[in-house]
Amino acid sequence: MITTIKQELFKFWHQRIPLYGVMALLLLMLEATFSRPITPRIIAQGFGLGQWTLLIIITLSSTFLSMEYKNNTICTMFYKSSSKSYIYLSKYFIVIGYGVFLLLMGLALTIFLKITIVGDKYSWNMIYQNHHSLLTTLLLNLIGNGLYLFFMVSLCFMLISIVKINVAVIGLGMAIGFIGNSLSGIIMTAFPNMSFIWKWNPLNMINIINQLPKPNNIAISQLSNLQIIIGVIFDTLIFLGLGYWLFKKRRV
Repeated sequence: MITTIKQELFKFWHQRIPLYGVMALLLLMLEATFSRPITPRIIAQGFGLGQWTLLIIITLSSTFLSMEYKNNTICTMFYKSSSKSYIYLSKYFIVIGYGVFLLLMGLALTIFLKITIVGDKYSWNMIYQNHHSLLTTLLLNLIGNGLYLFFMVSLCFMLISIVKINVAVIGLGMAIGFIGNSLSGIIMTAFPNMSFIWKWNPLNMINIINQLPKPNNIAISQLSNLQIIIGVIFDTLIFLGLGYWLFKKRRV
């Protein structure tokens, strides 16, 4: 397993994927900084850190797996590795690790931008939206996005094994990531008597991004923080298992 991870990590780095992702995140965060007035909300959201990381990781997740088939290198990978599960999980953990790296780097940039541009105008200790301090809200946003990364990467890996078209998976991933919770809310509103079942649908788990820093969002998801975290972990494992099964059965 460790050998497979090293091989995949070398390939990941050799293709300059990390460099492109970092550059994209920096540019997008700087655009969010200078294109509008800076408010506590923008700081609490890390200058768009979560949504920018999500965009990058959705694109990367499907591309990193699908390119093996496009470049006809998948057979070589199967020959060199003793297990298909090692290949699949290695790619998964590399993408997850890179996503966490982007979040941490974005956090450092957020703190730098706050100190250099905003200064003392908004204190880290100020209470944001009557819930937590500004710094705590930022960190909870980061944790929510970090947990959601596990969910989203496993979903994208599963989708690329089903659809097999990179562009389609990127489109589906972005649609799910940005309007999935709204669709879930529509379903739960349309069938209120069945909300005890519908609240566990995977689209509802997207609310973890906003719910951890904003306790009032429990009314939207109808799940406690612990329940939604458990739901995210459960769905992640389901998508990961299904994705691997499809990957293993896919002809090369």
